[in-house]
Amino acid sequence: MAHHTAVLASIAANLLLAAVLLFQISASGGSLSSRAVARAGIRGARSVQNTHVLASSGVRRPFNSMFSQSQRTVLSRAEKKDEEPQGHQDGRPKREPTEKEKRIMEYQQNAPKLSFSEEARSLVEYGNGYAVISTVHPDGYPGGAVVMYAPDEDGLPIFSFSTMSSHTQDLLKNSKASVTIQTNDFKGAADARVNLAGDIEQVKDEEAQKYKDAFIKKHPNAFWVSFGDFLIFRMTSIKHIRFVGGFARAANISPEDYLKASPDPVMQFADKIAGHMNEDHSEATKAIVAHQMGLECETAEIKTVDRLGMTVFVSVKQEDGSTSTPFKLRVGFPEEAPDRVGVRNMLKRMTNEAAEALSA
Repeated sequence: MAHHTAVLASIAANLLLAAVLLFQISASGGSLSSRAVARAGIRGARSVQNTHVLASSGVRRPFNSMFSQSQRTVLSRAEKKDEEPQGHQDGRPKREPTEKEKRIMEYQQNAPKLSFSEEARSLVEYGNGYAVISTVHPDGYPGGAVVMYAPDEDGLPIFSFSTMSSHTQDLLKNSKASVTIQTNDFKGAADARVNLAGDIEQVKDEEAQKYKDAFIKKHPNAFWVSFGDFLIFRMTSIKHIRFVGGFARAANISPEDYLKASPDPVMQFADKIAGHMNEDHSEATKAIVAHQMGLECETAEIKTVDRLGMTVFVSVKQEDGSTSTPFKLRVGFPEEAPDRVGVRNMLKRMTNEAAEALSA
């Protein structure tokens, strides 16, 4: 009798634990509220050896039969998840970086580069004039639209919107909005973009003409700006800024830092400089990378250029003889190149220095 009492007490304790687990599952809509709860429930289930004794008949049945199929699936997934290694796992054995890799990583860490605020400010200034605006619909949900913009002298976007557009109607009711601007040749996650969030309000009276002129300067063919049913809007305040310059280069920028920053003077010519180098002098770029970092490249394509250096996408020969997927490297200038002529002279100098070093 005492033995049966002990067994029943053990069963009752584990049923209570199972009930707690089921409550957590039910409360979270069929999924575990935390992995800790899942582990606790699984341990409780294991402690009775996955069986449940029916006191009335003495019949034994699988403990899992207490759960529905969906609940058993949740338990199974949680148990499996608990056994899986956590973090980034790609199946490759871990190894220490080689001396060459360490040298490249050190160079990348110390290579001169624009501040996040300068890069974001330049992106807005020299963008192609198109952006994605997100406004707040009266029902509380955001709505997106591709729109034309022009920067004012502070880097705040100016817009000309038709009164018939839904985003215009949204802004007239609620000025809260955000604008996302991408680099001109945006192709994917490795390319830069910035999101400005704040208030976008209608510009009225005599100020409107000033901003119309700025908009026409950016978009010379936007004759419809002067139509009576088009209104001028401007971002009048910035609350927060999210900038992504590519992989492993992202930051939240304070509005104060953004407004104090100036657009980089070289970035407005970057496309032309990069295009010329990539079409006519790609071997020179490969030599510069080899000289600066000791890295022999199969390909080297300049992506961006600024007064402090350039971003280059390179590919290298791998151990199996194949060519790697292109990856991004920063190549710094030995000294600042403040304009287009300065960049040209700097690239000539770096090419000559690389040729001398590699032939020695």
